Amino acid sequence: MRSRLPVLRKRRRYMAIEVDSEEALRSVDLSAEIHSAHVSLYGDVGVAGNRLKLIGFDGKFGIIKCSHLKIEESRAALSTVYSVVGVRTAVRVIGVSGTIRGATEKYIPRLSLISADSGGRRIELDEVSGRIEHVQGRQIDLCPDDPCRVKGSDTRYLGLTSFDLRGGYVDADGTADGL
Repeated sequence: MRSRLPVLRKRRRYMAIEVDSEEALRSVDLSAEIHSAHVSLYGDVGVAGNRLKLIGFDGKFGIIKCSHLKIEESRAALSTVYSVVGVRTAVRVIGVSGTIRGATEKYIPRLSLISADSGGRRIELDEVSGRIEHVQGRQIDLCPDDPCRVKGSDTRYLGLTSFDLRGGYVDADGTADGL
């Protein structure tokens, strides 16, 4: 099957969302509720023109794909979600980007657990400890407390990722399968 030329493809936007709920939610249930809210607000014709779709959800944060012309309609549909499978829920749009990678790196805090446990700007682990100098997406520049860690290198920082700190990799779809 031939792919479409870039000129003929529909333009998309990716919304990073934060979901606050009283209990843990499954992505299937959240996706069904978002679709139901979208249909009830705009009808079948509005849904067909937007193609709102939940791409990934990890229990707290998620990515939703929508048409670039229907961003405001998508935000309105998400704001009408108040309950998922009988559990009170609120969906908040954190930001909108043109790519999944941009939405993930800019708006979804992958290292929030590490930073919160370490006082915000420090990491204290068995293997390494030090002060966080710079964070971009999953990458961290760390100034270690032990200067022997960077001895013999041209830099005074260690480069770490969320894989190094958490011991695993989490995909955009919320799984850790590495695919």
